[in-house]
Amino acid sequence: MERLWITNGSTSIPPVVNPLNAACHNGYVPTDIYVLENPLIEDVTESVTTMMKTVVTAHGGDEPEITVEAIDDELDFEAIIEYLRSAIEAGQEANAEVAVDVTPGRKFWSIISFRAGLNAHVDHVYYIHLETGDYFGEVYPEIPRTAVDLIDFTEVV
Repeated sequence: MERLWITNGSTSIPPVVNPLNAACHNGYVPTDIYVLENPLIEDVTESVTTMMKTVVTAHGGDEPEITVEAIDDELDFEAIIEYLRSAIEAGQEANAEVAVDVTPGRKFWSIISFRAGLNAHVDHVYYIHLETGDYFGEVYPEIPRTAVDLIDFTEVV
């Protein structure tokens, strides 16, 4: 079965890769990944996508197909909404299991992603919660499992 992971970029790697790693650890190993970037974070995207491939293959998946969508301005709300709409539709048209990760990126990106995921009735809307700020910026394998929680808002809301 195809599984689609939709996420936003960030100024650092852990907020993008940690939720994916947690999801894979819990059995959600995507076949396809969509990442949204803008000029302020594009220098991190190549490292992020390389790490994402490593995470997925380390959890037994084939190397995922990664699509990076770039917008010119982080405040281009219409472009953010279009990115989410087209990524979610691509997954649903392929009868894939669709997950939207709302962890990384600016708060408004997360809010828009959260709403888009719930409105489109995706299979998962993930958020990774760190119990303490002591592990902020750390990578998932280095964070004690008792200090991190992968929340699926489709189960909460």
